[in-house]
Amino acid sequence: MADENEKFSKDPIHSVAKVPIDAVKTTVEMEKDGAKVIGQAILYPLHKRRSILDFFWRSKRGVITGAADNDPAGIVTYTQTGAIAGFKLLWMCVLAWPLLIAVEEMSARIGVVAKKGINQVIKENYGKSWAYLAASIVLVCNTFTIGADIAAMADIAHVLTGLASFIFVIILGGLFFYLLWKSGYRNVSRYLFLITPIFLLYVVSALLLDVPWGQALRDTFIPPLRSFNSSLIFIAVAFLGTTLSPYLIYWETTQQIEEKRSVSEIKNETRGTATGMFFSQFITYFIVVAAAAAFAGGYHEFSSAKEAALALKPLGNLSFLFFSIGILGAGLLAIPVLSASTGYTISETFGWKKGLDKSFSEAKGFYLVMSLSLIIGLAIASFGFNPILALIYSQVLNGILMPVLILLLLLITNNKKIMGEYTNKIFTNFFGILALLITLGFDTMMLIDWLRKF
Repeated sequence: MADENEKFSKDPIHSVAKVPIDAVKTTVEMEKDGAKVIGQAILYPLHKRRSILDFFWRSKRGVITGAADNDPAGIVTYTQTGAIAGFKLLWMCVLAWPLLIAVEEMSARIGVVAKKGINQVIKENYGKSWAYLAASIVLVCNTFTIGADIAAMADIAHVLTGLASFIFVIILGGLFFYLLWKSGYRNVSRYLFLITPIFLLYVVSALLLDVPWGQALRDTFIPPLRSFNSSLIFIAVAFLGTTLSPYLIYWETTQQIEEKRSVSEIKNETRGTATGMFFSQFITYFIVVAAAAAFAGGYHEFSSAKEAALALKPLGNLSFLFFSIGILGAGLLAIPVLSASTGYTISETFGWKKGLDKSFSEAKGFYLVMSLSLIIGLAIASFGFNPILALIYSQVLNGILMPVLILLLLLITNNKKIMGEYTNKIFTNFFGILALLITLGFDTMMLIDWLRKF
């Protein structure tokens, strides 16, 4: 073993990767192709001869990540997608699963192999300008999403209690400051895992509605591209922006570093990610179906959370309560992640100390950025914007800026100087490039449509 480690230290590729031989496996063993990863995620309980409950619990972290992807902005955007597009964008729910797996797997592998945050890697290998651009994208997207999410949560609380929304903006702001400054988020997230089954109510609602399943399934597997118009292109960009979220990319890398994951653990992490992303898109699919069936009269752009809750109308008088629990729980999961990922990203860019496990005196810049993102988000939530429109437009912004981050992710994970022997394989590159082309394609169509109107 000593001889092997000595040999390792002389190997320039392995020196860059900084992973000892006795802690890793071969690339073939560690990086499964797409079909095998997806197959293992689905058949894992059978292979391991464990119960479904045990499988679900072991996949907890991935499911929480998937649930965090369905934050208030996501729930509202998917509901609006069904209300506007009907079943015409259901194919995107299916396609988004491998796209999410590829993007999240690349993010995780950077953290495991390089042991550095994405922006630190960008700065060291592609220059400060690209790092500043990426940091600006994350800062803008995260801050606006925080503001829109808090506005939606406050609006829900206002309808439930009758108290002014502004009161709940302040209460929620204090709660999130406490969770992040006292490192309470890790403890809370364990219990928030238990509310993720609330999202299954969308499945129940869709099954109880009068859904033309023949049309729904046809649009799921055969994209009706000829029927695209301005409204569908706009909501498709929002759909992509809330699904392939900038903050999930940076958060995934940070988590791998914080938890000191080794390459030998990445296959288990990939399995958990595949499971969590499947849960996310499974729920997304039925949110769109339920909304399409609930607003079957055609194009419908709702303007309030209570109106959005009509997608759960088969559940009767409890529909708004269930919708409210879903929005509030999703916000508690997602907003601390949004704020913390902003702090990590900016700190990496400027070389500051960072980490929720550090005190304020040890990581002042990190905590100040994190606090500033929350404060600006709270200010946005206090401006009195329509919370539903704010959520949709914040996700359109995500969709417009996301291609830059996907491109940088692909460049990093295909760079042998950074990743050594752990560069992308065929599955990851195929779906990573596809994610880039789809987001760019819809952004271009929306831009052309806007120019025509002017």
